[in-house]
Amino acid sequence: MATNADAGAAGTTADPRYTKVAIWLHWVIGLAVIANIGLAMLTEDMPRETHRAAMATHKALGIAVLFLTIVLILWRLGHKPPPYPAAMPAWQRPVSKIVHLLFYLLLILLPLSGWVWMSAANRPVDFFGLFTVPSIAAPSEALADTLHDRHEVLGLTMLALVTLHILAALKHQFFDRTRLMGRMNPF
Repeated sequence: MATNADAGAAGTTADPRYTKVAIWLHWVIGLAVIANIGLAMLTEDMPRETHRAAMATHKALGIAVLFLTIVLILWRLGHKPPPYPAAMPAWQRPVSKIVHLLFYLLLILLPLSGWVWMSAANRPVDFFGLFTVPSIAAPSEALADTLHDRHEVLGLTMLALVTLHILAALKHQFFDRTRLMGRMNPF
């Protein structure tokens, strides 16, 4: 297993951190998810052509999130996260683990539901002009309608979870003063 702690001054161990790969995947995936939530929420009232372009970006980002999440999960299998701060209350540790598990589930299910929805609706997904993403479901209006609804519910659930994650990180950093955010600082 790779170590996650960086050596500090005079050979001491600094605050434990995630690996650089995990940190960068966290931020790239996180920013893509936030951008996708914003695109989904803001496109409703856009002119038709602007809406299409925004949704093409939304779909491509979704596919990117799905595959980057698979990379992150594979990375995590070989690289343990740093330990929780000693000052973190014991009850928050299982809550944190559950929230992270929910994130991984949503980071797979949300883009996958969108991909299957677009496949069932017989709408090709263009990956940033590079290639067309293969269809993974036969055309089916009933399936497309069901997945449209499920995708929206999963998206709202992701919005709630992202909000909880950001608020919890800010609470730990500024109210509890655990310096928890330093574990995920890319700089």
